Amino acid sequence: MSVAAAIEVTETAKLPVIASIDAALAVARQMGPKIRSMANDTEANRIVSKDIVAEMKNSGLFSLTTPKEFGGAEMGFSAVVQVTAELARYCGSTGWVFGVLAGHSWLLNYFPKDVQKEVYGEGTRLTATVFRMGGKAVQEPGGIRITEGVGRFCSGIDHADWVVVGATVEMLDGTVAPHFAIVSKKDLEVQDDWFTAGMRGTGSRTIHIRDALVPNGWAVPFSKMNEAGAKVAKALGKEVYAIPWTAILPFSLIGAPMGMARGALQAFIDGLKGRVQSFNPQQQAEQSATFERLAAAATDIDAALALVVADADYCDSIADASAMTPVKCSRISANWAWAAQTSRYAATRLFEAGGGSGIYNNSEIQRFWRDVNSAAQHIAFTWDSSMTSYGRALLDLPANQYGVKGR
Repeated sequence: MSVAAAIEVTETAKLPVIASIDAALAVARQMGPKIRSMANDTEANRIVSKDIVAEMKNSGLFSLTTPKEFGGAEMGFSAVVQVTAELARYCGSTGWVFGVLAGHSWLLNYFPKDVQKEVYGEGTRLTATVFRMGGKAVQEPGGIRITEGVGRFCSGIDHADWVVVGATVEMLDGTVAPHFAIVSKKDLEVQDDWFTAGMRGTGSRTIHIRDALVPNGWAVPFSKMNEAGAKVAKALGKEVYAIPWTAILPFSLIGAPMGMARGALQAFIDGLKGRVQSFNPQQQAEQSATFERLAAAATDIDAALALVVADADYCDSIADASAMTPVKCSRISANWAWAAQTSRYAATRLFEAGGGSGIYNNSEIQRFWRDVNSAAQHIAFTWDSSMTSYGRALLDLPANQYGVKGR
């Protein structure tokens, strides 16, 4: 399917609107060969090409979860998961950056309409995120002032116009309250400190906000987010917006490690197929352990993707957000961790069997292996906390009070 056939142009949007998940996947697949050809440059430059980002933007891919009133497709997270996985099979960093910029904009749904309108622009502006901002945030009569704010892991910041930051705010009444605040990229500095083992092309650099006033309406307290989500759900007739953001936002990222593992799988197949087909029958028979390893990896990756897509489909089509009980929320979180770690180990088993040629920098399999191991380190995919939380929920025990390593 051509890009032209996969999109439809509306009178209210400056950019095309993707018509369906299949159409979005068709666009991603058409871009795939170019993304793959640039993957080494993406890693070396530690940034996804601005040309690639512009193509994704102009195709409408970044607007998959954007409400229709702001020129988006309003599809939900199943589309983001599947497209992210498809892009990440060509280049892990490109897939990750897409997932962040396309999915984390979900947070904008909790802000007032006039703020959303300005942030989305004509659908051409992108928003990055930092969930934990250090420094100081204090409420003033005109808004919230952030000083010496520092936040790490700001994926895609090179391409963003805005950043949603999570900060604990000292309120005028002396209390403290965590907020999400929208800050213009013009009001922050980007530190070039992204030197990592994997996902080098994501450019997930540290940002520094020396002194910025976030106007009233441009910051939303966590305590009001469920209420705001319920209003959006009622206005749009989709209960998915009423699901707590903590139970849905990691769908933005989980497609990436699964796509990276698929990339490693394809690299392994490409490297082995020609050789093994030239073997005589006895030589082929003696490779049965390798064939089993390949089949097991492929099956694990398929199972991981199917599990996560099923969860995303469930959330996207949920009829009543109150059905997201603590058990269901923790199960979905556990499934993210299982899918990410399963993808990591599938890629590792393939890398183990790839031989010495796999350690060269120009080898695709080593890049995917480093990328998926890096992606699986994300806090949302931490095995220990996710699985223990699910186990506690199944036994009707109180939820964990602390995060990973007691934080």
